Amino acid sequence: MEFVDLKVERRPATGKGVARKLRQRGRIPAIFYGEEEPIPVTVDPKILLRALGTAAGENVILNLTIVDTEEHARKAMVKEVQVDPVTGAVLHADLLAISMERPIEVGVPVELVGVASGVKEEGGVVAQVLRDLAVRCLPGAIPDRITLEISALKIGDVIHVRDLPIPAGIEVLTERDQVVVTVAAPVVEEVAAPVVEEVAAPVVEEGAPKEGAPRESPGKPAVAKEAGKPGAAKEAAGKPGATKEAGKPGAAAEAPGKPAGKKRPGRE
Repeated sequence: MEFVDLKVERRPATGKGVARKLRQRGRIPAIFYGEEEPIPVTVDPKILLRALGTAAGENVILNLTIVDTEEHARKAMVKEVQVDPVTGAVLHADLLAISMERPIEVGVPVELVGVASGVKEEGGVVAQVLRDLAVRCLPGAIPDRITLEISALKIGDVIHVRDLPIPAGIEVLTERDQVVVTVAAPVVEEVAAPVVEEVAAPVVEEGAPKEGAPRESPGKPAVAKEAGKPGAAKEAAGKPGATKEAGKPGAAAEAPGKPAGKKRPGRE
């Protein structure tokens, strides 16, 4: 466990305008939560980020000193840090007083070590489900991280919270059956079969001529085909009187008023 010295100054006034002026001077507003009333203070963000950048990370223990008082250094931890989402600059911090003799609840990161056998030999994928473990312990016993060796894991193997190597003196608050890490089988992408577009057969209307057959001229009677046959004209020409009979007047019908079946009386 690392200890980092941090000096803060009391902040006599609060408000957005005061906080803006503090940031222009290279400091940020902060609140120190002790056993008594919260104390508004200011802190150098560079020193604060340097403390959070140690191996202990967010669980670093601060030797906090308020410079404008005669109080001795207090033990504290960083409770929360507000960061600008665009620039990443630290805007505000909450500091919490702690006692080295009282257990506290913190989150400890879980770090995977090694390459799983299921990844190296079978092409699997490691999926880390749990990244922080909730624990309760004395401040001096807080581990920087929980290290988990995964080299022996094969595809389908699962590590739960109950399987983690927990140091002595630490009470685990996370559910024991919570999955920490597993090795999944590789994802095989299915290749979609090519889509064959069906071509609809041509619709032949009833009575339409087949392909390749000669088409009839519109408006021409069907008997024209008979006339076009070889020998048809000769056959018609060879019948004598056909034209004359057709041309006689009254051939189609007899004279009106004349009985059809009456004959002339013969001579006795």
